[in-house]
Amino acid sequence: MQTSNRVTMQQSAEPPRDQDLQALLRAERAECIRLQSELELRNCALDTASTHFMIIDVSQPQWRIVYVNRAICERHGYTAAQLLGQSPAILVCSEKSAAALERVAEAVLRGTSVSVEVEARRKDHTTFSVGMSMAPIGTAPRGVSHYLCVGADITARLAQERAQRQLQEQLYNEMQERERMAIELRLAQKLESVGRLAAGIAHEINTPIQYVGDSVSFLQSAETDLARLRTEYRRAIKRLVERAPAQTVLAELEALESGLDIEFLSQEIPKAFERTLEGVERVAAIVRAMKEFAHPDSAQHNYADLNHALATTLTVARTEYKYHAEVETRFGELPQVNCNVGELNQVFLNLIVNAAHALAESGKDSSTGRITIVTAAAGDQVTISISDNGCGIPQENLDKVFDPFFTTKPVGRGTGQGLAIARSIVAEKHGGRIDVHSVVGEGTTFTLHLPIQGHSAVEAQ
Repeated sequence: MQTSNRVTMQQSAEPPRDQDLQALLRAERAECIRLQSELELRNCALDTASTHFMIIDVSQPQWRIVYVNRAICERHGYTAAQLLGQSPAILVCSEKSAAALERVAEAVLRGTSVSVEVEARRKDHTTFSVGMSMAPIGTAPRGVSHYLCVGADITARLAQERAQRQLQEQLYNEMQERERMAIELRLAQKLESVGRLAAGIAHEINTPIQYVGDSVSFLQSAETDLARLRTEYRRAIKRLVERAPAQTVLAELEALESGLDIEFLSQEIPKAFERTLEGVERVAAIVRAMKEFAHPDSAQHNYADLNHALATTLTVARTEYKYHAEVETRFGELPQVNCNVGELNQVFLNLIVNAAHALAESGKDSSTGRITIVTAAAGDQVTISISDNGCGIPQENLDKVFDPFFTTKPVGRGTGQGLAIARSIVAEKHGGRIDVHSVVGEGTTFTLHLPIQGHSAVEAQ
């Protein structure tokens, strides 16, 4: 029994047989092949990708490239063998990427991730832009040993962004230029209106000036007569003191008064003063209205009395309508409106002059033509209607009356800008709207709707 056990123990202590070793070696070889295959597959996948992959050894003061994929090699013009072991600085234009490289150095020192945009350099020294993210992938006793760099060529994207910025700047400049031209066009249209009204305004001023001149001439003549009368009264007093016959002196004075027509002078002198004052006040009103109307526009909006603005515009435009219409105003009680009153004066003038022209074309005179202006407050808006009983606008032209350069007036009388500018001022500058209603042969009504609190209040809604 002891001999049998000894034999068994000797058999179990024998070394493995050759076939077992060969099987183990085959298994290990298969595992190595599998691992090698997986590694090659991963490398193949990284080489196939268009994204840039690079691993940098940062454990030494001089960083070294330990892996690059095919995308980096092809984009930079190197082979993998030419890059492995080299400093990553070979791939970067340090002069144009100094700030980004400083951020990378600080991140590596702290062992943190970082994303930067750098100017990359090819083997032929040409450059392109790369967006790159770096993250730590290994540690050493003294900190992070390796960094994985993942990047992509962003040259096309940056070029597109630059082109987009240039396009935006160009669009902004064009909008600024358009706004400048619109302002100049409105100013030119206003000056054109003032120029067109100048002759009529001169006539309007000339009439009261004639009253003033005639009255002053009469007062000058009356003063001469009264001065002569005062002189004769002084002589008469002196003669009476010297005991001249009273009846004789009195008769001489009565004859002088009769010759000078003192009764007429006493009645007409006060009237002459009244005519003079009325004439001066009329001229002052016209000049004041012209100053308010022709004052250079300010971009700033302020609260203004639109009823007063309409009255001022009617004064300025009187020569345009006084031979063709009577003006009826029904001004409602309006709150102060936040607006550019100079621009709205231009709108009012355009509409009033258009109404006068429509009445002239329909053959109306001051006894048959009528312009009606009605104002009212409605909620958070004010409405202003300017109507005439003129020739009206054909239906096919109603949709075009606000188009730039559209006009039915004869050449030289209309540019087609008045209503286009009016809508621009009301809608774009004041956040309101302008409506038109017309019937051929009966007349036209333009209605303005303006927010009381101004354009900013409309934008906030």
